[in-house]
Amino acid sequence: MQAFASLLLFAALANAHYHFSNIGVASPEWSTGRVPKNSRDNGPVTSLSSVDLRCNQASGGAKSIFNTTAGGILPVYFNQQPWHQGPYQVYMARVPEGQSVLTWDGAREVWFKIFSKGAYTGGCTYSGGSYCFPDKWDNPMAVKLPDSLPSGDYLVRAEHIGLHIVNSPQFYIGCGQVSVAGGGSGTPGPLVSFPGAYKQGDKGIFNNFNYPKPTVYRPPGPDVWTG
Repeated sequence: MQAFASLLLFAALANAHYHFSNIGVASPEWSTGRVPKNSRDNGPVTSLSSVDLRCNQASGGAKSIFNTTAGGILPVYFNQQPWHQGPYQVYMARVPEGQSVLTWDGAREVWFKIFSKGAYTGGCTYSGGSYCFPDKWDNPMAVKLPDSLPSGDYLVRAEHIGLHIVNSPQFYIGCGQVSVAGGGSGTPGPLVSFPGAYKQGDKGIFNNFNYPKPTVYRPPGPDVWTG
């Protein structure tokens, strides 16, 4: 009976959470997306100092690379609808010369932000405060690549930050592998590292977002690079 109860609890937690599964293509799962540690239980990363904050991956890369073009739309897929309140953000990191996107780990200050959906005002589907977070998202999440993004191979890091527990942010993260053609001569930045981009006490992730809400909201991390 105890084992059965534990199984039910595991299933309930898995259904309450989610993960990003692919970049560019819907299936098969993990074809262009790296398999994260939470691929079975959908659990979040909760430590700002953990290397898992980068890609939440156990080891190795995805099976293939998604080919795309600068200025195009990059589809980002998740396995089930995110529903916790909190921002959606997407980062990229260019693979250095001589390295393979299939194995590169994205360490050091190499990540720049290309997308952020933090909060909005008006038309909220639930009450409380002067703004609210998206409570649902189309699958895939459509992310526009900057027109001046240089050509090359990149890791793409997608995240949704759950802010439903006071001062205890939950990071749902997935990374995928893309090759960009038709690029420009832009210089992406500011560049950050994971871990390192987010700090303890950052009001964008450490706060009471339930009640009373802060009057304004700014997502954590650097500004979005638009090219």
